[in-house]
Amino acid sequence: MNENSVQQAFQICSYLLSYPDQEFWETLPEVEDELKGLTNPVKEELQQFFTKSLDLTYEELVSSYISTFDFGKKTNLYITYMTNGEQRERGMDLLFLKNYYKLHGFDVTDKELPDYLPVMLEFASQVNRDTMKPIFERYLANIFEVTNHLDPENNLYAHIMKSIILALEEAGIKKSVRRSDEICLNNFYG
Repeated sequence: MNENSVQQAFQICSYLLSYPDQEFWETLPEVEDELKGLTNPVKEELQQFFTKSLDLTYEELVSSYISTFDFGKKTNLYITYMTNGEQRERGMDLLFLKNYYKLHGFDVTDKELPDYLPVMLEFASQVNRDTMKPIFERYLANIFEVTNHLDPENNLYAHIMKSIILALEEAGIKKSVRRSDEICLNNFYG
């Protein structure tokens, strides 16, 4: 998968993990058309999400999203929450992410915390692999944890999470590294 395909996969996954409001529901067929630029197996996983979501009513999709991400302690989309909860360390992680994004020209609004997975994916869709790699190496275990708590047979969002893992693998991110060499070499500490 080339860098453009990886970025496109992150962009699509970021959108699909956003709250499914009415506009989201209406644009699903258009977003599905964007899969043409992706390669397998990422494309196959995302296609399964679309197949399942288009069989649901709007209300069922919203209910599935809420029960998966808003009420699931092990499946919420705030990636640092799983390891740190509301502890001081989480604040340090949030500051690290916000500063890292800013350093690379990506401004996070005050509407979402910087560890919100759709924000992280949006960042990854706009920068090259070397720039996004330290972020995802640092939080890969957390993303795996969310993914491992979702069963694709029972939850359509498992397909998006699996697509993210596959795209990360394609980008060369296969292991978790708490402190990346890239950050340390640049004297950037979060």
